[in-house]
Amino acid sequence: MTPSPPLHADPRDAARTRTRHQAPRASAVLTLAGVLTLALLGTAACGGKKDDPQTGATASTEVSTAPSASTAPSTPASASPAPQPTSGGDKPPSFPTSAKDYGLATLAAFASGSKSRLDLYANQAAVAQFMGHGKPDSQWTNLACEAVGDGQTACDYRNAHGDDARLTMMNTQLGHPTATTDVFLNRTQYASAANQYVTDFMAAWQDGNKQRMTRYSNSAVAGAFLGKTPPTGTQVNAVQSGSKWTVEVTGLPLGSGNWTFTVDGGKLGGGNAITAGKAD
Repeated sequence: MTPSPPLHADPRDAARTRTRHQAPRASAVLTLAGVLTLALLGTAACGGKKDDPQTGATASTEVSTAPSASTAPSTPASASPAPQPTSGGDKPPSFPTSAKDYGLATLAAFASGSKSRLDLYANQAAVAQFMGHGKPDSQWTNLACEAVGDGQTACDYRNAHGDDARLTMMNTQLGHPTATTDVFLNRTQYASAANQYVTDFMAAWQDGNKQRMTRYSNSAVAGAFLGKTPPTGTQVNAVQSGSKWTVEVTGLPLGSGNWTFTVDGGKLGGGNAITAGKAD
């Protein structure tokens, strides 16, 4: 007997089978949806007025969450960077191109009390000449400048306390560091003895150093002597009476004049000890 060939299912039969099985499911879904719709309509018809406030409350709750979300943009504002602090410290050094101004810059560095700053304007030999002279008044004024040969310029200065300074600068180094090569300083000294104190006042008069004369006395006493011819030398005699000293001065050469000063002994060693002075 010849075997029968294997039977194969027709794919169309399978499709028809799936169609026949799926149709009832779709109608069941539609039927269920209809039932639910009727149930919801019935519920709304029976209790719609009672449930409306609840629905409104739910909507209100949802809306109230929206503003909280809208506050998000305020976060970047609160996180904005604070203003940056300004930088401090000294300004960068400048190196003048004129001897007059270079000397003033050197003296300003000297008055600051900073050796590292002074090192910028003076070579080490000149810096050593500054050392040991303390910290002077910073109000310096230029008196004069002159060429001194070998490509150098020397300038004279005086400050508000009567300190004198003479600085020499190398011309080719002006506008650059360490142009100051030589220094001479004459600081105002305050003697502790009455006779020396008056002698120093007379020397300041001879030099025309108004600032130093004023530091030793006051503007009224200094003004009474300025503009008059000082002696070239002096002889001084001091007599004490309590805390006061009377100092008599004889000008040299003889016949140059005679003066009498009153000195407050409590101020000796400091400024303004001469309280009165007159020509005899």
